[in-house]
Amino acid sequence: MFSQFSRSATCMQMGSEMPETYTVSAAERQFYEDNGYLVIKGLIDFTCLYGCKQRFIKICNGVVARGAMTVVKEPSLIPKGVKGEDLINKVSDIHFDEVFSTYTEHPRLLHVVAQLIGEPLRVSNSMLINKPPGSVRHPPHQDLYYFPFRPAEKIIGVWTAIDDVTVENGCLYVLPKSHKRNILYPHGNLPDSNKMYHGILDPAASEEPRAQLEMSPGDTVFFHPLLVHGSGPNTTRGYRKALTAHYAHEGCHYIDVQTSDAEQGSVQRALAAEVEAEAKRRGFALNFTDVWRYKSKSIESKALQSKL
Repeated sequence: MFSQFSRSATCMQMGSEMPETYTVSAAERQFYEDNGYLVIKGLIDFTCLYGCKQRFIKICNGVVARGAMTVVKEPSLIPKGVKGEDLINKVSDIHFDEVFSTYTEHPRLLHVVAQLIGEPLRVSNSMLINKPPGSVRHPPHQDLYYFPFRPAEKIIGVWTAIDDVTVENGCLYVLPKSHKRNILYPHGNLPDSNKMYHGILDPAASEEPRAQLEMSPGDTVFFHPLLVHGSGPNTTRGYRKALTAHYAHEGCHYIDVQTSDAEQGSVQRALAAEVEAEAKRRGFALNFTDVWRYKSKSIESKALQSKL
């Protein structure tokens, strides 16, 4: 296993007892730039995690309407007849929800994001991933593949453990330094993975030694959108809940992935067609770029607000 740099933010505490900021050290920033990821232990408080977990369970049980959120079932479990929390793989687009936004707009989280990519910020994607027992792997992939905006250096992913996350229940793994290749690889559907969980088609691109990111509740990893990463299957009898979101600097620009000379965008054509077809199925006549404009939300960190 690769060694990974991480610094404890403090032990897990109630939200009111934690400071609203977290200053990234010079060593942490350098580690992120060199390796493409950074783990900060205990960054998110128990109150936030518990509230989001209960919100998810209520959605699974039909107690709370899903609204504009998308509830995704685990396809491999549908034939088994399981229901509710045992069937739901994830809930997407949670950053418009009043409870889940306590995570996506968490002041400590935004403070770190702002230090790594600058501000003002836009949250462009968010999920609570449940990964129930029997869930399959997420193959090696790069998050930039899903986004029609650039530059990559002004985009960042965050992922926070709600439950204890281990190799056995499908923790994240990363290929340190893979972002430095500055290559967006062709992706596609791979065996033993779900729809839209595209993976890198060239096996050689993800053969290097992996760092397995086993994490405790509240631990948070920040990662570059070109970093090759994935997760294993959940082989345990428990869940592997996590919160995740992606942020982009408001100064990012959109590219046309259908144009062959777009900056690495041509490899996203098949994905764009798939996304546009899904939008049409739901009654929306949107192109790939419009889908992401529609899904994103402008936000401000407390640090930025204090300057105004």
